Amino acid sequence: WTAIREFISDPLHYFVVLPYRVFFVSIPAGLAYLVFWYFQIPEYGDFEFFISVFDDYVIATFLIIFIPYAIAHFIWSSRISEIEISLPDFLQRLAGINEVGLTIAKALSILVRTNLGLLSYEIKKIKRDLDWGANVEDALVRFEERLSTPAISRTVTLITRASAMSGDIGQVLNIAASDAEMSETLKRERKGEMFLYTAVVYLAFFVFIFVVMVIGTQFLPVVEMLDPVDAPHGSAFSAVGGITALTYGRIFYHAVIIQAICSGLIAGIMGEGSLTAGVKHSCIMVLAAFLIFALI
Repeated sequence: WTAIREFISDPLHYFVVLPYRVFFVSIPAGLAYLVFWYFQIPEYGDFEFFISVFDDYVIATFLIIFIPYAIAHFIWSSRISEIEISLPDFLQRLAGINEVGLTIAKALSILVRTNLGLLSYEIKKIKRDLDWGANVEDALVRFEERLSTPAISRTVTLITRASAMSGDIGQVLNIAASDAEMSETLKRERKGEMFLYTAVVYLAFFVFIFVVMVIGTQFLPVVEMLDPVDAPHGSAFSAVGGITALTYGRIFYHAVIIQAICSGLIAGIMGEGSLTAGVKHSCIMVLAAFLIFALI
C-alpha cells in the first residue's frame, strides 16, 4: 500500500527513479497502437504497397515504446550527474564536521540544513532513516540503493567500512572527496572530448540518408524503366530491371532505420559510456529518418 500511495502522489518520480519501469506502460501502449492500426489498414491489392504503409506504423510503435524511456533515462541521468557534482562538497563538509568531534549521524543532521542541490533531498532521506531508528551504515546503504551509481557506491562503501572501525574518519572522507572530485573532472574532460565523436556519428548518419535520397530520386526511376530483356546477359542490370522502385525504396528505408538504431547506440557508448544512454540518440535518428522519408 505504501508503494501504491507513493506512486499516486508522484507518478513521474516512480518512472524517473528506475527508467525501465516506463516499459510497463509504453510497451502495451505501443502494441495496442500497432494492432489497432493493423486492422484499420484497407485491403491493398499490392503487397509491396501494404508493407510500405505498415512500415510507418511499426516505426511509430518503436517511437511510442522507446521515446518515453529515453526521456525518463535522460531525466534520471541528469539528476544523477547533478548529485555526483555535489558529492565532493558534501564529503568535504562531512569531513570538516567529523574532525571537530561530532559523529557521522550528527554531521548528517547538520548537513540537512545546507544547500547542496538535489543531494540535499537525499540527505533528508538519510536523516529520516536515522530518525526512524536505522544506523548510519544502513541509512547510507539505502542511499546507495536508491541511486545505484559507481561513484556513490564507492563512496558509501568507503564510509561504511571506515566508520565500522572508528568514529574519527575525517581523513578518510577528505580522501573520498578528492577521489570524487577527480572522477568528476575526468568525466567532464571525457565528455568534452567524446562530443566530437558523437557529432561524427550523427554526421555519418545524415550523409547516409543523403546518399539514399539521391539514389532513390535520381537512380531508381532510371533502373525501373530498364527492360531486363534488352540488358546484356550477365551484366549488372540484367536482374534489376524487373524490380520496382517501391521495393528498392523499402529496402533503403529499412537500411536507414537499422543504421539509425545502431548508430544511436554507438553514439551513446562513445559519448556517455552507456548503451542505454544511446536510446535517445536512436530515437532522434529514427524520428529524423521517419520524417525525411515521409516528406520526400
